[in-house]
Amino acid sequence: MSVVRANPSAAGVLGVLGLMVLLSTGGCADMATDMGLIAKAAAAAPPDLQQHPPVTHGTRPAAVLSIHTRKAFPHACKYGITLTNNLPYKISELSFRLTAIIDGNVPYDTQTKSFSELRPSEQTYRDITFQGLQCKQVSRIEVADPGRCTLDTLNRFNSAPGDCAKYSEVADSRLVTVVKQAP
Repeated sequence: MSVVRANPSAAGVLGVLGLMVLLSTGGCADMATDMGLIAKAAAAAPPDLQQHPPVTHGTRPAAVLSIHTRKAFPHACKYGITLTNNLPYKISELSFRLTAIIDGNVPYDTQTKSFSELRPSEQTYRDITFQGLQCKQVSRIEVADPGRCTLDTLNRFNSAPGDCAKYSEVADSRLVTVVKQAP
């Protein structure tokens, strides 16, 4: 017994379309892309990266905070910050509150970064990312002392905002204006 097909090419087209739908919606988009059934998305442009060596020494023996790296994304700005311990004792914990100020003197976003377990002469790196704005919109970064430190005679039970500031300096940056807020 033979089966007569009215239009064999239409069945093949429907089969390919069904396969494309199945691959793209069934979690196999990579496979469909590899097979050439779905076009690849254009690659995003790499972020604009600017960096300088961190400032490691200040005007006095202190922990030096340096903003020395900037990555500009279309809708975010990431800064690289390094803390160098120039104190004669270990920093068990030292925190900084960083606020991105945009045009019109408007505080856009505030983040706190903590540094811990730094022996004398050691340094550590942290990233801070401000989402939803471009780097060119940041007019300055204000650095404040949230009063969270454990070093020398201070600890979490006896430190208040401003107490930790005497142990740290904020270095000038070539990438953004940095202002240390008074306690």
